[in-house]
Amino acid sequence: MLGNLFREVARQLRRPAEQPHNPLEELDRWAAEFRSAGEGRRAELFTALDDWIARQPERIEGWTLRADWHTRSSRYHAAEDDYRRALRLDPNSVAAQEGIGWVLLRAGRLDEAYLHMETAHKRQPMDADILVHWGLVCLEAGDLAQAADKFQRAIDRSPRNSHAWHNLGLVALRAGDAGRGIAHMRRAIEFDPAMGIAHSNLALACRDAQMLDEGLQEARRAVELKPGNARCRVILGDLLTDAGDFAAAEQALDEAARLDPADAGMRVGFGKLFMACGRYDEAQAVLEQALQADPDEAEAAAGLGQLQLLRGRFDTGWSLYEARWRTPTAQPRSFQAPRWQGENLSGKTLLVHAEQGLGDIILFSGCIPDLIAQAQHVVVETYPRLAALLQRSFPQATVVGRDVREPGQAWLASLPPIELQVPIGSLPLWLRRAREDFPRHTGYRKADPQRVAAMRDQLAALGPGLKLGIAWRGGLARTAGVQRSLGLAQLLGALAPAGARLISLQHDATDTELTHAQEATGVMVTHWPEAVADQDAAAALTCALDAVITVCQTQAHLTGALGQPGCVLVPRYPNWRYGLHGDSLPWYPSLQLKRQAAQNDWTPALAEAAAWVSAWVAGLKAEEAMDDPREPRP
Repeated sequence: MLGNLFREVARQLRRPAEQPHNPLEELDRWAAEFRSAGEGRRAELFTALDDWIARQPERIEGWTLRADWHTRSSRYHAAEDDYRRALRLDPNSVAAQEGIGWVLLRAGRLDEAYLHMETAHKRQPMDADILVHWGLVCLEAGDLAQAADKFQRAIDRSPRNSHAWHNLGLVALRAGDAGRGIAHMRRAIEFDPAMGIAHSNLALACRDAQMLDEGLQEARRAVELKPGNARCRVILGDLLTDAGDFAAAEQALDEAARLDPADAGMRVGFGKLFMACGRYDEAQAVLEQALQADPDEAEAAAGLGQLQLLRGRFDTGWSLYEARWRTPTAQPRSFQAPRWQGENLSGKTLLVHAEQGLGDIILFSGCIPDLIAQAQHVVVETYPRLAALLQRSFPQATVVGRDVREPGQAWLASLPPIELQVPIGSLPLWLRRAREDFPRHTGYRKADPQRVAAMRDQLAALGPGLKLGIAWRGGLARTAGVQRSLGLAQLLGALAPAGARLISLQHDATDTELTHAQEATGVMVTHWPEAVADQDAAAALTCALDAVITVCQTQAHLTGALGQPGCVLVPRYPNWRYGLHGDSLPWYPSLQLKRQAAQNDWTPALAEAAAWVSAWVAGLKAEEAMDDPREPRP
């Protein structure tokens, strides 16, 4: 990343001297040697350069070169001192302005870094590398629009600048556009096939695009190119954890620890791995070590928070969970209104704004009735797919459905003046700090009664018998989708003896997989794509069914929030939302949990779920025999 700085030093070193012997020739040789020198030789070069500076303290070239070397050696305080000395000698030095900007970026002093990069750009407006470094400051500050502008301008000046393409890809990934991120990363690799960090970040982009196998190939390629880079090993370990190859993941992280024992990402990677394979005490220990080394390590704090929530320790878990806003992939939003901190809401209008996925918004919206009871008015921002369902469920609130990724706050103009605001995932911090704080509700979501009635008519047309909704696939590659999903044929094979009529609640089910599963098991699954096209339609179908069996996915949250009877198949090592133990959840009293006894073995859990369905079928047959039809569900 500091190539421009070294080129500027080289330009300075090549200036003709006034005397026959050029005193900068030694610096020229040392600068070239330092890049490939070992630790011992680098120490000797530092000593020689110190002597050179002592003899010629008025020459900016010595101070700038030593600052560059300090930067490459991660001695940022020393680098800053030398760059400042260089700037006192020559305030117009582009290399010193850009160099100190880079050092301040590494130190997190972004406002200062921005000003120095801006100054360097004004001195050399056509230099693409300066624009790349300036864009990184904007990216670190979370200003994606400015960062993208700087990287694009760098590409305009230098179309084959691999770093500019790579960083433009990072912007796309931060914005949630994995497709564009992949395209930009591939351009970077096209111009620099040996760019290991581009292969690593392309691996992450592929994983986010549900291309885990390709992501693993890219992560392995990065390790081949940069065998001494700990970060490449950490990313490989992360993807191997997602793939469920825990032994290989631990091997990759062990190697990262050998290469850089102080690397925070390595400790966070171990924490994720240990949680994924149930080594919870080890996960807690390694995440606590990361926080001891750096109390501001947000990913470690957020991971530790999720572990505490998994263990049911809500009081400490929610507080640590707030660190999610400081992680590299977070996209915190700023509002003029102050953040709600649990104070009295009487007479206030509160904005609850969206974050995370559909399932999480459904889960956290269980706190909204508490807010409605306290505040003068509540405004809820959510995704368009959830807006109608939320508005019907909370008629006293104002619900706004919008794409939360769209910048700007013009949408607030038509609303009552907002006095306080809070992200929806922070509500439990103030309202669910102990298990006793969870209400025993019978459903806080309300489906459209007319659509429910219409769905009941469609279900009745299928004939008599229990109408059971099923969902068998959940999550993404980066959210343990492999561990929490199962094959449709496996699910049908387990449920077939119960004799229920099966209706698909899987929003991404395909005709091909439904046909193959029926051919393999002889069991037909009814699938109405329009009935699961949005959350309002899915809610109506869920309420029209007798019961639901689902894996850990949005359908589980929807069933529980509607208060409908459901059975959730839970992997051996679940995420924090499902807890470590027990057959019920504090969030959703109507749900029963059937847990794996051993990792990747669904057989006992499916047998329990099938028995649960059989009991429903037996009860229905007994009612029919007595000619005593059930009361319709509200």
